[in-house]
Amino acid sequence: MGDNVRQKLKKCGQGVRLYPLSKICKPELIELGDFCRISDFVFIWPGLGVRVGRYSDLQPHVTIWGGGETIIGDFVSIAVGTVLLSAVYSHKEGLRMVDHLPEGHSKAIYGKLVIENDAYIGANCTIMPNVTVGEGAVVGAHSFVNRDLEPWSICVGSPCKKIGERPKVIVKD
Repeated sequence: MGDNVRQKLKKCGQGVRLYPLSKICKPELIELGDFCRISDFVFIWPGLGVRVGRYSDLQPHVTIWGGGETIIGDFVSIAVGTVLLSAVYSHKEGLRMVDHLPEGHSKAIYGKLVIENDAYIGANCTIMPNVTVGEGAVVGAHSFVNRDLEPWSICVGSPCKKIGERPKVIVKD
């Protein structure tokens, strides 16, 4: 994939690195900021849209999936194997939880997933729809994020809980 999709993107900043084994569906709904990196084996299904900020890094086997919107800020690192979901199935109405069924057989819940500037998401995390990972927050490996995380917090676990704070970034853009 890589460079053959570059011209089809809604926005592609300067110095963007698209590795050849990344998979980007519906590129016209995707905006990539300057100097971001999309590694091999990243899979993006944009739903309503995906925006990746400047100098952000999606490492191998990151998946962005769902029918909602995903916004990733500047200077964000998302480690290997993490899944960002902008939609999930509702299990509350007694309906099926399968795609491609006739009307009324299933119900998806669409949302907006936001990862603010300077956040770090560890390996193999899952982040659910309608969640904001605050500026500078750190999410430990294998965490399940189903609620907003405070800026500059360090959070781990399933479900993810705050265990500390990190100092604010002092380097200027």
